[in-house]
Amino acid sequence: MESITIYPKDKKQKSLLTALLEEMRVDFEVRTSRDDSLLTEEAFYAKIEKSIQQAESRKLKTLTKDKQKEFLGL
Repeated sequence: MESITIYPKDKKQKSLLTALLEEMRVDFEVRTSRDDSLLTEEAFYAKIEKSIQQAESRKLKTLTKDKQKEFLGL
């Protein structure tokens, strides 16, 4: 079966869509996305370039194993 991705503009739209899908007994899932996952292509490449520059200038952050596991949800 195919999927449909919908991006409601606000909580009111989300609530209405959720109620409609429940009333229609349509299986669905709600995913919370981070704002930075919705970057434009230009912003995406700018972020990558900034990261490369930070790495080259040794401005790196080190995560402990516990923080890595927490970050990855393990």
